[in-house]
Order: sequence, then structure tokens, then C-alpha cells
Amino acid sequence: MKRTYIQYRYIIIWLLLASCKHYLDARPDVKLEVPVTIKDLQLLMDDYATMNNTWPAAGGLLADNFYLAAADWNALPQSDQELYLWQRTDQTNDYWNGPYQAILNTNVVLENVDKARNTGAVEDWNNLKGTALFFRAMYFHALAQLFAKPYDAATAAQDPGIPLRYTSNYNDPTVRASVAQTYDRILSDLKTALTLLPETPAIKSRPGKPAAYGALALVYLDMRDYAHAGAYADSCLQLYNRLMDYNELDTLADAPVPRFNDEVIFEMISPNAGALFPAVCKVDTVLYNTYTENDLRKRICFTGNSFKGDYAGMGPDNGYIFAGIVTDEMYLVRAESRARAGNATQAMNDLNALLVKRWRQGTFVPLIAADATDALKQILRERKKELLFRSARWADLRRLQQEPAFAVTPQRMLNGETYTLLPNSPRYVLQIPGKVVSMTGIEQNP
Repeated sequence: MKRTYIQYRYIIIWLLLASCKHYLDARPDVKLEVPVTIKDLQLLMDDYATMNNTWPAAGGLLADNFYLAAADWNALPQSDQELYLWQRTDQTNDYWNGPYQAILNTNVVLENVDKARNTGAVEDWNNLKGTALFFRAMYFHALAQLFAKPYDAATAAQDPGIPLRYTSNYNDPTVRASVAQTYDRILSDLKTALTLLPETPAIKSRPGKPAAYGALALVYLDMRDYAHAGAYADSCLQLYNRLMDYNELDTLADAPVPRFNDEVIFEMISPNAGALFPAVCKVDTVLYNTYTENDLRKRICFTGNSFKGDYAGMGPDNGYIFAGIVTDEMYLVRAESRARAGNATQAMNDLNALLVKRWRQGTFVPLIAADATDALKQILRERKKELLFRSARWADLRRLQQEPAFAVTPQRMLNGETYTLLPNSPRYVLQIPGKVVSMTGIEQNP
């Protein structure tokens, strides 16, 4: 046990040094042991701080569901001030380095997992490899949502995507794949992971088959391939479909939504972001006023218009984006897919199955839709209300800007000035960190 712990410490140090060369400027100059057993490699995947807590928070900062007072905006780092106002900045290291560190961990595992095959049970080997592929896909997806253009089937083969790192060798050149290649790799990793992962993981910080199905649903949703998104959401819900009844939650609690609650299939969060702490981050007033008095989300999730309904049980002490796989979103994805396919009845059945768990008992009247288009409008409205301070809103803004009927033009008001994010603006894509561009020579975003 002591030897395993020492190896784990050594590999973490090595990874930190190596990752600097990958994307920054340090070069490792020591030779260290590499984990040689399934148990050793699993420790890398169970490193919660690296693997589950480095989802980039920039998407939450860019989303249109909150506002900041001028004094609170002034207290932010300059780069976050600029991102909040959708301004151009290449000081985006905080949202680049963490995901690539996690990707580096996955590549170390994938490079060594076959060597370790005979050091444990077949099920453990399958779970380890599937976990590494799942995490790599999740972080490739996170980076694509920030540093690559939204997926457009007509231009994806030409649009620049992200660097796809497949090895831990810091000498490998850094090049940008296309958007099409980026999403092909994400889907390939997830589909392979699906064949390897268990149906029920030991803990919710590890993925299982429902999480892989859910991740595939969200990737296809971003690609606007709604038929596949709905099919994978349905597969997820066939395995795991629990919903919390908000009538059973304590509306007065500081953290009314418990951590690892019944809706969480897989947990992943971002690091804390100063702009997203409830003490300074106020939910958009128009959005807040859409919650009726019998809608328990208004009491469960808010103190005034400060948000406390996060899915990691931190309440008013949060300040991050929840990016895990959760059943409520799967219901919404399946509902949207059904509405887009013209099946208004089934779409509204999904929406109502969710909302009845959110309203005061005995007060909910099932929503009805005049047709599939009306159903879709209602579902998209509820997505915005249900998925606050998760990874969903920025992804929705990016994909829906390509559909004139549903495109939103977000605005911020600050110090008497109005800032607008127009559809198809280059600000829907973050600039790659300037230091990475200068070191690698890769193409910078506009």
C-alpha cells in the first residue's frame, strides 16, 4: 500500500511537470515511476480534484441567466470582466489548463492499461479503460464548447476545433483538429466507453453506462442531431430515471438539494468562479419572475434572486457550474427530441413528468401544447428555468443561435452601457490562451 501511494505521488508530480510542457513552458527533467497495476491507475481516475472538479466555469460566466452589480464586476480579474461582457481576451488559461490536465491523466491510463491487464479482474480493467475514455471525451467536449465554433454539419470539416491529445508525450506537436474531427473523437470515445462501463458504478463520481448514454445525448444535442440526442437520452432513462420530489425538500435549508441526490447520475463540477458566488451573482429578474408561487423551485433554489439550488449540496457557498449527468436534463432532452420529431403528446408527457415533481403537491395542472412547435417552445423555456448554473445554458445559446426561431440575443447592462452578444458573433468562441498560441504556433480564434 505504501509503495502504491508513493507511485501515485510520483506520477502526479510527473504529470504536473509534463503538462506544463504540453501547454505552458516547463520541461520535466526527472525520471519517475509509472503506475503498473489497475489499482494504481484507478487512483488517477479517482483523483476527484483533477478529474471531477476542473470543468471550465467560463460557460457559466458567459451565460445570460444572471447579472452583476458594477462594484462586484469591478472586483473580478480583468479576464473575467471581459468575458462577462463578451469581450475579446486571450487570458483564458484557467479554462484551458484544467481540462488538459485531466486529459493528460486519461492518456497516462490509456497508455498503460493494457500492460496492467493481468493485475486485476477483467471487470476492473474494463471499468478503468471505460472511465478514462469517458473522462477524455467529457473534457474534449468541454473545451469544444468554449474554444471551437458551434457544430454546423455544413462547415464542421473546415472549422478549426481543438487540439486532440491522445498521448502523454510532451514532445508530440500541438495541432488543431477540425470541429468534425473533434466531435468524431468525442463520440468514438464515449461509444467505446459505453461497451466497457458497468451499469451501476460504485460511486457517483465514477461513470457508468447511464452516464455514457447521457453524455452521448448531450453531445448530439450540441450537434443539433436531435434524433440521436433523444435516443441516447431514452437509453439513459431506461437504466436510470429517478426524479426528486421537491415537496420532500426543506425550503428553508441553506443547501436544500442534497449532494449525490437521486437525480445525479454522474457528478462533475467546475472550480469556484468569483462571478458566480450567490453573494454577488443575481439571477436575471425577468427569468426569476417566471417562477410562479406554486412552483417550488422558486423557494427551493433561491433566496431572493440569489441561487442556492446547486446539485452538489453547497447552497450559498457555491460559485461553480454543475456539469454532471442528471436525470432532469435527460427528460428535457428526450422531450425536445420528441417535439422536434412532431410528437407533441409524448414531448409534453416528458415535460409534465418532470414538472409535477417541482410544483406544490396538488397544484400542478399538466401543460398542454397546441402543436409540436408550441411544445418545443415550452420545453426550451423550461430548460432555461430548470438548468440554472449548469453547463447547459451556454451550450444552448451556441446551438440555438443557428435557428432564427429560437435564437436569443443576450445583453448586459453595466455602468450605463449595453453590451450585446449577436448571433454568430466570434465571441461565441473564446480565444485560446495567448501563451499557448505563441508556444505552439496553432491558429488563434478571432
